Amino acid sequence: MSLHRPVLLVEDSDADAVALERIASRLDVPVSVIRVSDGESALDYLYGRGAYAGASRPALVLLDLHMPGMSGREVLAQLKADPKLRRIPVIIFSSSEDPEDVEGAYLDGANSYLFKPEPGEALEATARALQAFWLSAARLPEETGAAT
Repeated sequence: MSLHRPVLLVEDSDADAVALERIASRLDVPVSVIRVSDGESALDYLYGRGAYAGASRPALVLLDLHMPGMSGREVLAQLKADPKLRRIPVIIFSSSEDPEDVEGAYLDGANSYLFKPEPGEALEATARALQAFWLSAARLPEETGAAT
């Protein structure tokens, strides 16, 4: 991953977002976390609308499922239906362990589903595992020169 490409965090919980941003600042791979708090803002960011005009394309999206307004699954479905956005990896990062949420996310095109533990050591371990795979080991579409 390019060191300057952002990770889009779609998270309605201020406490969870602050904890993740703090952890991201300590990761081995520098990460720029761009946080939006709802599904509509996530789509505005991804389409470069309004306040997000000219925003950088994220390397990946960390998407909460259960948010007020547009749900994470609705955001995911729109992303994966758009030929210009579907290559962006979407990792569902949710506190839900409901098998229907997991199954539904994968059916809608999620690239991964991670359980979001409470802030603390478990959250940091999960963030480090995410960084090790998605931001270090995995080759992402734009890095290989694939057209968007």
